[in-house]
Amino acid sequence: MAFLRRAALALAAAAAAAQDAAAPDATDEKPAPIVCPVRGGGYDDRYAVAQLLILQKNIPQAEACLLEAVQVSLGAIALMSDIAAAQRLPLRAAAFSSVLEQLNPTDGETVYLHAQRLGQAGKWDDALAPLLRLRESNPENANIANSLGAAYYQTFDYEKAISAFTAAAALAPKNDDFAANLKKASAVAAGEEAHDAPMGAPEEKIELKKDEATA
Repeated sequence: MAFLRRAALALAAAAAAAQDAAAPDATDEKPAPIVCPVRGGGYDDRYAVAQLLILQKNIPQAEACLLEAVQVSLGAIALMSDIAAAQRLPLRAAAFSSVLEQLNPTDGETVYLHAQRLGQAGKWDDALAPLLRLRESNPENANIANSLGAAYYQTFDYEKAISAFTAAAALAPKNDDFAANLKKASAVAAGEEAHDAPMGAPEEKIELKKDEATA
C-alpha cells in the first residue's frame, strides 16, 4: 500500500506540473515523447505507478514506466550472471545474460557477455551469430576475433577458426594466447593433434559503444 500511495502522489504531482506547463506550439508537429511521470526513485516506484496507469488505461505511459524499471534492474541481472558464472553454473549464467541481451540488443558489451556465457555453457552454435555481428561491426577488435575463432573451433569448423585466429593474432601480435590458439587450430586441421582440451575465450570485458552491435 505504501508503494501505491507514493505512486498516487507521483501521478498527482505530474498532473499538476502538466497543468502549469505552457501549451505546446501548434506549429510543432513533433509529438512529445512518452515518459514515465516518476522522476527519481527506483524500481518499486516505477512499478507501482505503472500499475496505476494500467488501471487508468494509460498503457503508453505504463509501458514507459516499466521499461525504466527494467533499466534500473539491468545491473542486478548482470551481477546475477557473474555470480552464477563464479559458482560454475554456466547454464544459469547464460540464462541471465540472455535476458540482458534481449533487453539491450544494441549494446556491444552486453552482446559480447552473452556470447561468452553461451560458450561457457557449451552452446557454441548459439554463440556464433552474436559473435559474427560483433566481428562485422568491430573488425579491429582482437578479443572478438579470438572469441569467434574459439566458437568456430568448438563447432569443428577449423578453416574458419584458423581465419579468425589469424586475424586475432595479427591485431594483437604480442598476445601469446591468440598465437597459441592459432597454432592449435592449425595443428588439428592438419591432423597433427587431436581436438581435445576445450578452447575457451578469455572472459574479458570489452568497451564498445551501443551502436557497435547490430540487433
